[in-house]
This record gives sequence, C-alpha cells and structure tokens, in this order.
Amino acid sequence: MADVHDKKTRSYNMSNLKATNTKSEMLVRKFNKLHLRRN
Repeated sequence: MADVHDKKTRSYNMSNLKATNTKSEMLVRKFNKLHLRRN
C-alpha cells in the first residue's frame, strides 16, 4: 500500500492517537454514563 501521509502529518496523527482511552478518560466516561442513566 502506498504511503498517504507525509512524515509531519503522520507524526501529528500518531501523537493524537496515543492520548485516547487513558485510565482517567475511561473513569470520566464511566461516571458520565452512570450519571446520565440515573437522571
């Protein structure tokens, strides 16, 4: 498969991807889900 992004764009994308689904983020999501269910 041909490379679609240049080095700068790929670096930007990867730096954003690694920050998803961290423990603190998952706790916030879980809390929001439970809170919205009750109300």
